[in-house]
Amino acid sequence: MKRIALERPKLPDLPLEGGCHCGRVRYSVTRRPMAVNACHCGDCKRLAGGPFGVYLHVSKAGFHVHSGHLDVFRRTGGSGNTIPIYRCRDCGTRLWHGPEVAPDLVILCAGTLDAPDWAVPTSHIFVEEAAPDAVAADDALVIEAFQTTRAALWDHFTAIYGAG
Repeated sequence: MKRIALERPKLPDLPLEGGCHCGRVRYSVTRRPMAVNACHCGDCKRLAGGPFGVYLHVSKAGFHVHSGHLDVFRRTGGSGNTIPIYRCRDCGTRLWHGPEVAPDLVILCAGTLDAPDWAVPTSHIFVEEAAPDAVAADDALVIEAFQTTRAALWDHFTAIYGAG
């Protein structure tokens, strides 16, 4: 994976606001994200409809849904764990995942934020499946086959942005 130098955007003020394409589902994040992660696995490519998915790891206690109706789809990940995927019932936008093995965590699709431009991944996982033209910031953690824990992604985010 090619590395590029960049001046990392600062974290935005809270709350972070976002929602689905049709605007019926609206949410806010009231606690600082724990990571901005890019996943290059085949499942995320298909689910994102692109070369990778970009996600914020946020505390469920700091995640609030204000409006809209959701459908929940469950899929089995490569680990064998069940992953509920939340989508807007009206427009189908994939909004977040709620991993059953981590009930206090929301894996939020960064593209559903109202202002996602600051969300440059601080980590990349499953890079062995990355597209040939994939790039990562020179300070990002880059991991093949996700041979680590989520805590390592969170620690690296804190190393970049400080304890906040």
